Amino acid sequence: MGSTATGSKTDQRISTSEVVTQCLLICAVFYLWTSPVIQPVKVMVVLFHELSHGLAALLSGGEVLQIAVTADEGGCCESQGGIPALIVSAGYMGSMFFGGLVLYLSKFRGFVRFVYVLLAATLGVAILKVLHDPYSRTFATALAGSFIMLGLLAPIFLSALVLRLIGTVSCLYSIFDIYWDILAPPGGMAALENDAQAFAALTGISAELVGAFWLASSIVYFVWILKIMVRRTAAAPIRGEAQPAKVEA
Repeated sequence: MGSTATGSKTDQRISTSEVVTQCLLICAVFYLWTSPVIQPVKVMVVLFHELSHGLAALLSGGEVLQIAVTADEGGCCESQGGIPALIVSAGYMGSMFFGGLVLYLSKFRGFVRFVYVLLAATLGVAILKVLHDPYSRTFATALAGSFIMLGLLAPIFLSALVLRLIGTVSCLYSIFDIYWDILAPPGGMAALENDAQAFAALTGISAELVGAFWLASSIVYFVWILKIMVRRTAAAPIRGEAQPAKVEA
């Protein structure tokens, strides 16, 4: 006895509504880039940049002493031990990776509440363990509270949209941060002390070359995530073809 199925294909085509939604979201982010609406998300990206340094330190056998962020999008991670080259390269790449992951998971509404709870829990651990200064603790506490409200109390469509916004801003900020901090400091200023310079000091590789590699990797990763975001998620028969038919013998 055997069976065959005909006329059914998994729909991997581009969804017009997803393209429009993502384009409108990116346009809105650019329009509001310097506004107070986006500012907290930028500081959040800086916080996760520093947490990525800390995670790399822990994973490579080191210890995180403290992490701090400031209202003007500054941040630092103080650690000891571990693998220095891995730790300094984890900031930009880590925040980009987690931003893309959040953006991707926002596509699946069944995971949205879990993502918010996980983000809030991560911030809770950071508050208890490594965020010691008043501003960093206050900001992280407010952010964790917002995540809990969005994850547990807000309508799911709103939670998913805000999560998508967070992922989009995180990816764009990481890309812009690499470009402006390392490759093209504004106003002809010398580049501020940054992770690429620290990596260059450790390895002898040019900071500009490191920055260019990080930038290219981030753009490729972001485009890949966007391609996934605009695909249809459900399997559907192609219009005009027969429904799946099962034939037994």
